[in-house]
Amino acid sequence: MNLKLKAASAIVSLKPLVESTENDTAVFLVKGVAIGQTTLSAVVVDKDGRKITSAPQQIEVFPPFKLVPRKITLLIGAMMQITSEGGPQPQSNILFSISNEEIASVNGMGHVRGVTIGNVTVTGLVQAVDAKTGKLVVVSQDQVEVEVVQLTAIRIRAPITRMKTGAQMPVYVMGLTNSQTPFSFGNALPYLTFHWSTTKRDILDVQPRHTEANVELQSGHSFGMRVTGRTRGRTGLKVVLRVTDPEAGQLVGNLRELTDEIQIQVYDKLHMLNPEVEAEELLMAPNSALKLQTNRDGVGALSYRMLDCPDQVVIAQVDDKGFLFSGSLTGTSSLLITSQETFGVNQTLIIAVKVVPVSYLRFSTSPVLYTHTRESLKAFPLGTVLTFTVHFHASTGEALHSSNSHLTFSTNRDDLVQVGIGPDNNTLTVRTINVGLTLLAVWDSGNVGVADYVPLPVEHAIHPPEAHRLVVGDVVCFTPHLTNSDGESGHGIWSSSANGVLQMDPKSGAAVARDSGTVTVYYDIPGILKTYIEVRYHVIHINIFFCVMKHKGVVSYASVLYPAGTCSSAQTEAISQLQPETSVSCHLSFTSDAVDFSANDVFKTHTDFDSSIGLYTCSMALQPMTDQQTRVLSMSMTNLLVKAVLKGSAFAGEQVSAVLPIEPGLYSDQTELLLSNLHPSAELTIYGPTAALSNMEKPSNFTITVIKPHYPSVPLLIFVSVLHTLKSPLSHRPLSLSAAAAPVVTMQEGHSLHSFINCYQMMFFTLFALLAGTAIIIIGGSPQFCAEMLVN
Repeated sequence: MNLKLKAASAIVSLKPLVESTENDTAVFLVKGVAIGQTTLSAVVVDKDGRKITSAPQQIEVFPPFKLVPRKITLLIGAMMQITSEGGPQPQSNILFSISNEEIASVNGMGHVRGVTIGNVTVTGLVQAVDAKTGKLVVVSQDQVEVEVVQLTAIRIRAPITRMKTGAQMPVYVMGLTNSQTPFSFGNALPYLTFHWSTTKRDILDVQPRHTEANVELQSGHSFGMRVTGRTRGRTGLKVVLRVTDPEAGQLVGNLRELTDEIQIQVYDKLHMLNPEVEAEELLMAPNSALKLQTNRDGVGALSYRMLDCPDQVVIAQVDDKGFLFSGSLTGTSSLLITSQETFGVNQTLIIAVKVVPVSYLRFSTSPVLYTHTRESLKAFPLGTVLTFTVHFHASTGEALHSSNSHLTFSTNRDDLVQVGIGPDNNTLTVRTINVGLTLLAVWDSGNVGVADYVPLPVEHAIHPPEAHRLVVGDVVCFTPHLTNSDGESGHGIWSSSANGVLQMDPKSGAAVARDSGTVTVYYDIPGILKTYIEVRYHVIHINIFFCVMKHKGVVSYASVLYPAGTCSSAQTEAISQLQPETSVSCHLSFTSDAVDFSANDVFKTHTDFDSSIGLYTCSMALQPMTDQQTRVLSMSMTNLLVKAVLKGSAFAGEQVSAVLPIEPGLYSDQTELLLSNLHPSAELTIYGPTAALSNMEKPSNFTITVIKPHYPSVPLLIFVSVLHTLKSPLSHRPLSLSAAAAPVVTMQEGHSLHSFINCYQMMFFTLFALLAGTAIIIIGGSPQFCAEMLVN
């Protein structure tokens, strides 16, 4: 049939195959030529001469899908990530599977961890959705061989064993075979510890990696060290590898430790003693270039020339602009630099140019990280940007001034740090993005044997570390672990990604949790550090407890991160400005249903945050009460129920309320007692708390004093008042009442003058009684005043 297949671009080639036996079918071979996307369309001409074109079909040409590394060697408990190259773009999720889960495990991110000794295969599948069927189909797949081993022996990998004084080189531990690199065991769990020592002192200086950045690694991360030659001599360099859990089976025969030792010789660098002059030399790698620069550039007229020797091959060349190029041969030549000064003086300088092969490379870390205590860090802070400068060294240990090496790097996982090539060819830029341990390997792509391994542990730089999980209402004083070179941290700026969840003071770092949710706390020192910590605030799932301190209700959250002394004076001042107490309220109620008014009618509450103890406080003060309120509280025997509530937040835990006793004082419906010779006694009912009534203090007797007249005919119509006070040592509110005595009156007949006198005396004593009654009212006071005294 006359059917053709056409491509929209030339990234694919089309070749028709042998025609099918079916009249309506044609078969083509499609081959990818270049990476990209295009469309394919089928065209056919029918018997009437009409051209019929099919709908375009999308087709993608992608590089082969490949898993890296191709082979992995892991110690029991060690982990390494499998990544991919090539495949369709954008790449769908890779499905990982393993042939035997008893030997090793793999997760969805490609993290492979050794479990027991053996060999397994990890398969990675790339799936895509078929446009016609809508089902997942396998687009490509690849496999990686994984070997899980025990360490049978270790060896120190040292690039050289003879070095000049002042030279530096890296050393690190390897297994018995070249495949057992620090990637195989550097992050094993249970972790291994490495202990380094020398047999002679003062010949070698052995330090952990990253000490130049003020980071001192722990023994669990010290599989590699930096060695510096100090004085001439010969010494042994020894390492002891120890396991932290012998039952894990990481060493053959369940050994507890492995050791290795090498001998290193340090010799003095050649220099002139008489005369005392410095010999100048340049060290270059083969096929490298170097731009020369002097202090006379731009001042005098400079010229450069390689000095020819009859029996010596010139191993380097220089142009008139000062670019020095080395050849492929190694050796030594001389460079003549001449400066013609404007005042008629010529200066010359002869430098030896040595072209030597690269023996090893070494890392140096920057910038220097400073802390408050001036102590070294145990890990790199989260959020820092580090620069690793790679130095290339000759076999003598001296650093090369130029090289043509192309750096290649790899990490055992890609989710904790971001590594990239820096602005210069010999620099790497590392950004720490998550907490954990990453292993970094760097090598020369032209010489795989020139390699180095360094650990990159990352920890939070914001304290307290417990701040990653808090509850609503917490008051936290965040502090940075890092400072500037002057030891000051106040130049940084604090911020919160959600101020409604975490309200933060930008200068001091004091913060108050206002609502539940996840928030990120940032701390930025311009040009030095931009770190963060993720904080998750929950509704309360813990008990709230309540206690009484100095007549205050103190509401306390068990997770409040404000112990005394952890906040600076500036943070304490900032906390008062943030007003954390606005998130907490105290609810009052009576325990008895007999009380028909609200507790807020008689109690005034005040919520505060006590910076001295780091807890919220509720202060309750009893207000003046009416007679009715005093009577109800005294007769109901009620207590005060206090609950602490977070405003606007749900409570999911067990809330423990406080029950406080109320002492309104002693109360009686009677404020006066009328006694006579016919009724010499009377009953008085007093209400109050049981404890107060049982300890009430009352007069031993009830004595009424009667003033008798001089004349028997004068009747006793005198009211004599006595003021008594009933009180209890358990009550601060005494009950005052007055008692009056009234005798029975007997009338007698007599002389008129006598009667007048009697009437006069009667009038006198009546007036006296009225005055005495007035005095009783003044002394006793109004009932309302008495009630206020009972409350206060």
